[in-house]
Formats: sequence, C-alpha cells, structure tokens
Amino acid sequence: MAMSAAERKRLQVERQRARARQSVDLVQPISKPPFGEWLESNAQEELWQHLVMCYDGMNRQTPDFTQDTDPVSASGAFEFPTTPEGAPSYIGALGRAELEVELLLEAAKTLAKLINRYKREAISTRLLEIEKQDLTDPDKRSDSLQQAVILSKAVDKLDRSVRTVVPQWQLRG
Repeated sequence: MAMSAAERKRLQVERQRARARQSVDLVQPISKPPFGEWLESNAQEELWQHLVMCYDGMNRQTPDFTQDTDPVSASGAFEFPTTPEGAPSYIGALGRAELEVELLLEAAKTLAKLINRYKREAISTRLLEIEKQDLTDPDKRSDSLQQAVILSKAVDKLDRSVRTVVPQWQLRG
C-alpha cells in the first residue's frame, strides 16, 4: 500500500532527526566557557529562577550543570546517541542540557497521550451510561442528550493537537 504525503514527510523528518542526533553539536568545538560556568557568570538569574520554579512545580530536582560531565542514564537502560564513529553526541553539561530538553519534550508528549486516552475512556464510559438510561422522561432525556452533546464536543477537542513554540536549542550539522 502506498504511503500518503503526510506519512512520507513524517518518515523524512524522523530520519533527519535521527541523523541530527548522531552528529556532534556545531558549537562544541568552539572555544568557550563550560555551560554551567556561563550560567553562573552571565546574569541568567531570572531565567534560571524560572527554571527552578518549574522543576519545583513538577516536584523534581533542578539539574546541576556546574559539573561539565557527560550525560548518564540513571538506570543504565538508556542508550545515548553516538556519532557514526562511536563518539557520544551529547558532551558535557551543555550536552546534558540539550538531552534534557529533548527528553522533557518526549516525556510531555507521552504524558499528554496517556491523559488523552484516560479522558477518552472516561467520556466513552459516560456516553455508554447515557445510552443505557431510561429516557422516557422528557426532562431526563433532554438533560442526557445535552450532556451527550457536550461530551461529544469534548471528544472532538481531544482529537486536536496542541502546538507550542520552543526556541531552537540544537545546532547539529
């Protein structure tokens, strides 16, 4: 079966992202202070405090970028992307920060899918309950049909995607 244009484009974008993850950041070879040192010395306090607040709201510990160490998986089960030569794609504190953004976005998408499925199941269950009700009473029928319309509109909303703007953070070539 032939793929649609959207499916071909999605596969192309996935291949481009996979290639990009296998390449080294273009800024890596440029002489500069380590990311953690830059954070402390360049008056990034306002943005840093906002980041701390966001992590606190998630009940998570804010990452420490003061050490310029490479990313490490907590469980050891995660394989980090490497270049075709086998070198790590994410290097130092900057690499850990880039990887964190990428993984937070993936985690947000996955969590959103789980929430979406949960809400769909709850709505489906309620719609089945409404169908099984005795709707001979006109007032009860009117209320039930009104609730069914509202729930159907909610399902239509769950069919949509949400877009958010994130500044470009990776420069891989």
